[in-house]
Amino acid sequence: MRVPAVLLPLFLLPQPAFAQVLGGTVLDSVSGKPVVGARVVVLDSAGKGLSAAATGSDGRFSFHLPSAGDYRLRISRIGYPSRITEPIGVSAAVSASLVVRLTSTPISLDTLIVVAAAVEKRPQFLVDAGFYRRQRVGFGHFLTRDEIDKRDPLILTDLLHGMLGVRVTCGGQQRDRAPQGPGSRCTVTMRAANTMFFRGKCNPSVVLDGVLLQPGGTAGGGLSLDDLVNPFNIEALEVYPGPEGVPVQYSGYLSPCGAILVWSRR
Repeated sequence: MRVPAVLLPLFLLPQPAFAQVLGGTVLDSVSGKPVVGARVVVLDSAGKGLSAAATGSDGRFSFHLPSAGDYRLRISRIGYPSRITEPIGVSAAVSASLVVRLTSTPISLDTLIVVAAAVEKRPQFLVDAGFYRRQRVGFGHFLTRDEIDKRDPLILTDLLHGMLGVRVTCGGQQRDRAPQGPGSRCTVTMRAANTMFFRGKCNPSVVLDGVLLQPGGTAGGGLSLDDLVNPFNIEALEVYPGPEGVPVQYSGYLSPCGAILVWSRR
């Protein structure tokens, strides 16, 4: 797009024969402020670029040209349409100075959609205990406090119903949820009860905050799981239906039938 440049009746200053100088200032047409960082290219009569410069903090530029003649300027800057001036005569006897005013053009950008993802708050003690690392490995079942709240348990065994490899029996019957009322008692056995090594009742070990509360195995007589831990006090739960995946410090003879690891709230 070619527009007339505003030539300052400008002072044409006498110059030495070798000083073909073309300079000027680039301004915003609305605010009148200098346009900083505009790219100015000198074009010869054939439209070939000879030299380029960027305007400074005052919007000014200056070129020393190789010879007298007619030149144009192409000015461009982000936020402004590119402009080409009318021919400007430059001779060996005078310097030409001009003001070029640019009209800003708003640039339309594609709609930017920002989606905020919920960030899980991880208690540091669970990180240190390796809870999340074992959760990534994928052996066993893992419940965080948020997941426990969603299940709204009344007793601990309410959290274990429906877990693959875990059998919850209340009053001699398998149930989806523990019955309420005096005398209600639920037992938890693991799938290891059906292996060639263990027949019948096979109880998981119970570990609270890294301390073994009750070893696992076929021996009975221990406290009910619901008597050991209140679900309200649990921050996280790890359930291993078999010996595989049980953290090494609780594995082997301590947890031949799997383990339940309880991490209390802090």
